[in-house]
Amino acid sequence: MNNELVERSEQQEVINNEEELAKKLYRLRKLKEEQAIEDERYQREIAESNEWYKPSKAKRTNQIDDVTALIEDYYQRRYAEDPYYRYKDRNGTVSKKTSTDYDYNDEELINSLPDELLKTTAKKAELKKLFQSEKVDGRKKIITDNDGHPITEDGEIIKGVVVKEKTEVTIKTTK
Repeated sequence: MNNELVERSEQQEVINNEEELAKKLYRLRKLKEEQAIEDERYQREIAESNEWYKPSKAKRTNQIDDVTALIEDYYQRRYAEDPYYRYKDRNGTVSKKTSTDYDYNDEELINSLPDELLKTTAKKAELKKLFQSEKVDGRKKIITDNDGHPITEDGEIIKGVVVKEKTEVTIKTTK
């Protein structure tokens, strides 16, 4: 209550002479000293709590990694048996996410593309449209040769691009 009165009176005051100015400078200096003491104590408490927290966090992180590895291993085995396998219950879901990565070698790509394709496909996104694809499990899959090079609709192999399919296990827990 007393602090509120001091704050109200400071907001309404106007400095009229040098004596009042000296008092306000003294008050400002003391407030800054109090703040420095509070900041130092805060930093010390944060450092102490971090030292206490680090070992338990490291242990818990290792446990989370172990459980995640077990879940991913189980899912991979079930997925090998049933490509449509997905698990869902009140504790969370386990599913897969398949993505396609393209590794481009620009120099080799320019050398391997025919001249008419070089003129019409200036961007890599336009080049991807030329790749021959098929629908597998409801998603578009690029047809490649044994080395991972995509094949165009005309049957030409594009040597400057390597297509990699990546399947990730997605684990989502409920909150």
